[in-house]
Amino acid sequence: MVLEVVRIEERVTQTCLPFGRPQLPRKQIARAFIAKAVLNIPTTKDLVERLGVDSRLRRICGFTGGVPSESTFSRALEEFSISGVLDQTLEANVRHHLGQDIIHHVSHDSTALPAREQAVRKPKAKPKAKVERKQGKRRRKEYPLPPKVQELQELRTWQESAAAFPSACDFGVKIGSMGFPSYWRGYKGHVSVGDGGVPLIFFTTSASMSDSLGAIPLMKAVSERTGQVFYNLFDRGYPGEPILRTAKALDQVAIVAPKKNHKDQPASKMTPDRAKRFENRTTVERFNSDLKDNHGGNFIFVRGAPKVHAHLMFGVLTIFALRILRI
Repeated sequence: MVLEVVRIEERVTQTCLPFGRPQLPRKQIARAFIAKAVLNIPTTKDLVERLGVDSRLRRICGFTGGVPSESTFSRALEEFSISGVLDQTLEANVRHHLGQDIIHHVSHDSTALPAREQAVRKPKAKPKAKVERKQGKRRRKEYPLPPKVQELQELRTWQESAAAFPSACDFGVKIGSMGFPSYWRGYKGHVSVGDGGVPLIFFTTSASMSDSLGAIPLMKAVSERTGQVFYNLFDRGYPGEPILRTAKALDQVAIVAPKKNHKDQPASKMTPDRAKRFENRTTVERFNSDLKDNHGGNFIFVRGAPKVHAHLMFGVLTIFALRILRI
């Protein structure tokens, strides 16, 4: 049923090389990766072994002869990550099923994605050379401040903003619900979830990237793919006036959880109507836990941002199909 909703084989292309051995079928391999996310199989090696003994799963994926090797699956995953076919499949499904619908609440959030690879070392800053200043009265010159990243994102398309996201593996930190920081090494996933827990778009960035930098591209991308969005729900990790201005320009309302300005004073409270609507934000939290616990989010054994994103996108497509079937 998930494969019938996703229809990933319609967007996977088979390349014909003029020389050498013919390429093994990629459409069946793509369907097998969807099955891996549905069944929450940890590794590609386990998937190959499962296909070898499960004749029903082998026929559902489309393998009529033998099962390709683990290295063939790995090469196919790299091809999927470079071509961007998984993001195109999600966009096509969102436009097909929700392109004319009204979505009352879209919840945006990020989640930690620990990876099993070394973090990229950041170059050390060069020491500034000391400049000898002349004695005398100094006058301060007022220079205009450079625009912030969110202000630049207001003028760019969401594709241009997403292309500027950092993607290298590094270290990240998040403050948990109890107020204590948690650290990890790897990546960070940014997602927008509509009513019913349907994922609309998913980004994979470096772990150190701020959550607020993904808000404006997420809102713009969702507005292009769906009919109309009324409310965008953010937690207190998404500050900034550009987010409110972008939502207003899109004829939407952004509801951001208030944040403490001083340690001794409590955070301001939302109005009752906004507080009631903010309760719908639990859908994105359930999506993050579902992706990690049931669809491969906790089994990231590949390396490199493109492959990590492709691995996670199979789980995102699976959750999309399951939510559409429930609707």
